[in-house]
Amino acid sequence: MFRDFKVGDLLRMKESSQIFRNRDLDACLVLVTNEHPESSKYFYGTACSNLLREEQLWSYDQFYLLSKASC
Repeated sequence: MFRDFKVGDLLRMKESSQIFRNRDLDACLVLVTNEHPESSKYFYGTACSNLLREEQLWSYDQFYLLSKASC
């Protein structure tokens, strides 16, 4: 499933996502930090609970849009 999230959007992980069960509530919020240039199914983002702000590869179908980027 394709989602059109943009850099700067704040996403919430769907409860039905398998990874959701293995994370605390703060980790369920992800900020989109970059697009994946070779895939329309994945994007780069950082979990809001990630103190190091390390980017991870995420799948669009695991999330829904919580807040659009303001710019």
